[in-house]
Amino acid sequence: MEHKWELIDSYDSDIENIDSSVQELSPLKLVYQTIITLDYPQSYKVYLLSSDENISKEKENIDIFYHLLYPIYTQYALKSKNIEMEKLIEGVQNITSSLDLDVLLTKILDNVASIIPGADTAAFWLYNPVIDRLVCRAYRGWKKEIEQVKYRVGESVTGKTFLDGKPRIYNSFREANDAMKGTSKENDELLKKAFHGGKVNATISVPVSFHNEIIGVLGIHRVNLEHEITDWDLKLLKGLTAQIAIAIENARLFTEINRKNQVLIKQNEVHATLTQLSIQNKGIDVIVKELTGMLGMSLIFVDLLKNEYFPGRAILTFSMEELAQIIGAKNYPIYVDLYDHDEKSFFIYPIFTDITCTGCLIVSAQRSITQLEHMIIERGGSVLALELAKRQSLTEFYFKKTSDFYQNLLRKEAPRLLYKQGLDIGIDLNNYLCTTIIELTNFIDHHVLQTSIHRLVSRIKSKLSGIDKIVFGNSNKVMLLLTFKTIDAFPRVLNNIKEILKEWEQNEGVALRAGVGGVYTGVESVYKTHNEAARAIAYLSSRHRSGLMEFSDIGINRLFLNQSKEEIERFLEEIFGPLNSNKLRNNELEKTLITYVQTNQSAVKTAELLHVHINTLYQRLKKIEDLLNVSLEEPENRLKIQLACHLKESFF
Repeated sequence: MEHKWELIDSYDSDIENIDSSVQELSPLKLVYQTIITLDYPQSYKVYLLSSDENISKEKENIDIFYHLLYPIYTQYALKSKNIEMEKLIEGVQNITSSLDLDVLLTKILDNVASIIPGADTAAFWLYNPVIDRLVCRAYRGWKKEIEQVKYRVGESVTGKTFLDGKPRIYNSFREANDAMKGTSKENDELLKKAFHGGKVNATISVPVSFHNEIIGVLGIHRVNLEHEITDWDLKLLKGLTAQIAIAIENARLFTEINRKNQVLIKQNEVHATLTQLSIQNKGIDVIVKELTGMLGMSLIFVDLLKNEYFPGRAILTFSMEELAQIIGAKNYPIYVDLYDHDEKSFFIYPIFTDITCTGCLIVSAQRSITQLEHMIIERGGSVLALELAKRQSLTEFYFKKTSDFYQNLLRKEAPRLLYKQGLDIGIDLNNYLCTTIIELTNFIDHHVLQTSIHRLVSRIKSKLSGIDKIVFGNSNKVMLLLTFKTIDAFPRVLNNIKEILKEWEQNEGVALRAGVGGVYTGVESVYKTHNEAARAIAYLSSRHRSGLMEFSDIGINRLFLNQSKEEIERFLEEIFGPLNSNKLRNNELEKTLITYVQTNQSAVKTAELLHVHINTLYQRLKKIEDLLNVSLEEPENRLKIQLACHLKESFF
């Protein structure tokens, strides 16, 4: 029997059903249709259609057909591989020609559909570390609800693939459905809404990694296709996932470079604008206003030297003392949360001049500061640091000028001219006047000391704002010359000074010494009150004491302020040295003598205080007289011993 054969090109005709293709394309009228399938490598098939029922029994002829059609299979296989390679190359070209991640991922998923028949349903899942979930970054063939699905790591097929990095292939609906067990109820409902409703016959899930780190998962579903997913398909998908990883990394790098470039551009703009304002001496108010506009957030600048803040109409949540405690020795920004009626969050950026914090920027922020915002704050802080440095320079100039005037007052040269100069700076030297000297101790670093002096002067000016005065820093001291119209004002002013010292010690943790001279009138009296204040400071220093001392409170000790420490020590050695020659007594005689003097030579009280019998006390007193070769009854000896006891208590 003669056979008439016709070659039907299923690939080019895009025919998925061989039965329908025969009906549509074959001009033959087949009464008895016989279909013989010839299987070739990589799942390629050739169908032999015949009306002869017995053709399937002609094994030799079928073998001949198999070998005769092998070149055709090879041609189609090569053509298919060329198309697949073209799609892979196209993907590489896309990566190098565009940095839009959404566009790239869409093209890559289109390539998946082109080179893997039936893979019209695909989704790429990207891990989001912020929420610790896998989210759908791109999809094809799904409905929009797929965007709401968020897999936990280890959840469903996608989460498991991300967890262990192993590809998963399921060539049946049952296998795929079983693998989906463990999916959350919420995600399961969303998946049902997002899927187009076809029956899944094959599923493949491939991890996407970059530099050995898994960043996502590519998932593909085949619907209504009997063709199984092969190892070749898996190799193609691995090539595509490599493209996805590169596309993501390129997009990330581009975004990062673009962001950094924008930050640099903005940084230059901010620096140029603020520097220009500083050069033009527009002042801190204008700089802070411009900085606030750039930042787009509530901003307050605090000058910790002068205890001022800008803008002045703003409400400062923190006191100056609280800011000093919060910042402390920190040289880095701080987030502070306050819980009152409402929760408030602040970003505090300290500003340093040399190594000392002289100010800060306070930003009211309910979220973390972005890198761009941090850059704006940092640049603003640098310019404001220059403004603070200029302020410090002006203050130093004022100190120098005021110090020169004060030295002229101490020299008492040209009193009339000095009086007139005093009126020019706001003090009437014919009124009552008094000098106070405040000393800062234990400062090693010069910059820290000068900053503290500036802050103390600013605090004094603020606390004594209603008093006529001149105040300036000089080395480690603050000189304060006060003038007032009535003597009755002095006690109130003195209390204010004491309060300043107390607050400074509490807030700064550093004690101060303050010497206060007497109250006098006239230009010529400045030297006298200054000298008394200096002697009061010397008295506190000799006794290693802090606090405030009025010269009038020193009493008899003022007679010894000019005596050297060595001379006083020699005098005390003359009195107490003989009593301590016997080391076995453990200063027993010295203690007895001092107690005897303190009780105004009362034997009974002395014995009680020393817890000894009265006779024992008399024996000790006799021993003391013998060792010192004096009589305690003689007034001159008694005065000498009383003075020695007083000096030992006062100066040592």
